[in-house]
Amino acid sequence: MATAWIRDGKKQWEEEKNEIALPRKLKDFLQWMKEKQGFRPFRLEDRAMVDQYSRESVFFDLSFTNFWAWEEVFHYCWKMVGDTLAVVYITLDQVPAVILMPGPSRRLEAAVHVLRELFGRWGHSLICEYIPEEWLPLYKGLGVPTEVSTHRDWSDYVYDVADFTLLEGGANKSRRRELKLVEGIDGVHFEPLRPELFHPMLQVFDRWCQDRDCKDCFFGCERQAFARLENIWEEGRYYGGLVYIEEEPMAFALGETLGNCACYSFQKNAVNLRGLTYYISYRCALLPGHPPQLNWCEDMGLAGLRENKLHYRPSRLVDKYTVTIRP
Repeated sequence: MATAWIRDGKKQWEEEKNEIALPRKLKDFLQWMKEKQGFRPFRLEDRAMVDQYSRESVFFDLSFTNFWAWEEVFHYCWKMVGDTLAVVYITLDQVPAVILMPGPSRRLEAAVHVLRELFGRWGHSLICEYIPEEWLPLYKGLGVPTEVSTHRDWSDYVYDVADFTLLEGGANKSRRRELKLVEGIDGVHFEPLRPELFHPMLQVFDRWCQDRDCKDCFFGCERQAFARLENIWEEGRYYGGLVYIEEEPMAFALGETLGNCACYSFQKNAVNLRGLTYYISYRCALLPGHPPQLNWCEDMGLAGLRENKLHYRPSRLVDKYTVTIRP
């Protein structure tokens, strides 16, 4: 049993392992896929291979970081089918699904045929998720009926850094105000991320968790998913910043480059302070070598999160598509 502690001198609790309890049939399905069909969990040595397949997309969902951090929630396992990387997992709705990442041939027929047959043996439709729009044409001409869908709740917010950091003009008055509010607080300072700041970032999570119920976390324990990154931290891959207030870590943002975008997959404020989100993102966007765009990921349909992300004027929303193929 893994342990997550809130260390504030007032309360501590032990958290069960960050794992969704699966029905027996899904456990049997995953075991069969691994033991009989050659799928296996990701290992650290798989990162370079995954990078080759995910580098053209801005979606965190297709990154090795995602597969590693959230493995205990989604039970990711993978196998090469021809030159297609097939990643099987269990969704939050507790149905099996797959991410198909095309290889050099740009053909998915063989992978779809194999996965459809394997899923069909267990009575499941083949649900292919997290498909960028540019991959949709690869699903045409498969010779099987397909159902294509997308949902606004899961679209990623992408911002042009040049616009995101622009402070001049009446349209950006609120940005200037937010920066001034934070910069005017005694003891506020920003530090670019480096490996030795990993544990202060966990302290931010601990503070954030104090007044929240773990059951309310959308995907499961985000702190525990983030903590797994310590085992795969690679100098130069992850960047971002940590905000201290009176020498105490109070906020952080962590990103990595996907496509031409800085994807900020983990971001937490331990204090409800107006302007803090923009302050830390603004400082991160000014870091040397920062990509020309930044991705704040999806809003999951949460009204407050959507309002906040729209407030900062994304340059575009990037849709994620699902293709369903019946048995």
